Amino acid sequence: MLRENVVGDTPHIDTTAYVDPSAIIIGRVNVGPNCYIGPSVVIRADRFSAEDEKARIDIGSGCGIQDLSVLHVHAEQTIKIGDETIINHGAVIHGPAVIGSRCFIGSKTILACVEIGDSVFVRSNSVVEEVIVPPEKFIELNTIINIGNRNEILETLRDITDAEKAYIARCVNENREYPMRYKYSLEV
Repeated sequence: MLRENVVGDTPHIDTTAYVDPSAIIIGRVNVGPNCYIGPSVVIRADRFSAEDEKARIDIGSGCGIQDLSVLHVHAEQTIKIGDETIINHGAVIHGPAVIGSRCFIGSKTILACVEIGDSVFVRSNSVVEEVIVPPEKFIELNTIINIGNRNEILETLRDITDAEKAYIARCVNENREYPMRYKYSLEV
């Protein structure tokens, strides 16, 4: 379901993207080409004043936002997701946030007030807050990074491996088929 926010902003969905009928997208949200927005996803850009030029969510091309994920920004915040990034099932992304291209954000991960570089792999059940993660890093399963430990944890992050890059590429390639397959299989 596509809905206006309180100022009347409506989402823009590229014609090649697929949005599941149970997903809810509210406000100034741009979904790029060949994206897949899965069942029960909520993407909400709150903007309470027409003077607020920041509040928005931009999703690059070829992204997959999987089932039950939530992306939310308050007034005066943005979320920007680069191309070919996968947000896995049940992830929560709270703005402000910038997530680079070719990233994989694992199931039930929470990201808040972050900048994630290109080709970062975040394993499931992690919490990453108030931090800048450099490109091509790997965040282990169940990792917590916040203002209290970020310097210590950032120093221990290892580089992403070729096998992990290949896994992300495989997920992106699988995701490329979803928009067309779902769009045409559901047509009556």
